[in-house]
Amino acid sequence: MFTLRPLSITALFLGVSLVAGCTQFPALDRTITPELEAASFPDIVPIDPLLAQATAGRIDPVRTEAELSGRAAQLDARAGRIGSNSADAATAARVARLRARAAELKRTRQAAESGEDVE
Repeated sequence: MFTLRPLSITALFLGVSLVAGCTQFPALDRTITPELEAASFPDIVPIDPLLAQATAGRIDPVRTEAELSGRAAQLDARAGRIGSNSADAATAARVARLRARAAELKRTRQAAESGEDVE
């Protein structure tokens, strides 16, 4: 296994420092406009009102769970109505074919997972 010796570490640090020292930096002088230099500093305000304002917009987990549970119940009821009230015979036949196909695919997947021979 390779271990670094103190001399190796020093040489590595020196090499990295030399490469970093040769880097070209962008011109940072005069990047601030005279208007910004003449502007006054922002007012210093207490942090308590800012923290209160930040926590006021937080999500209430109890209320959110209640809303989502109600929405899920509405969607389940709607799905039940859609599944049980077919508009016509063609739609009912299509739903029956799709359910049969879903059951067939489920059996095929279960057979493949258990290693059985698929018919």
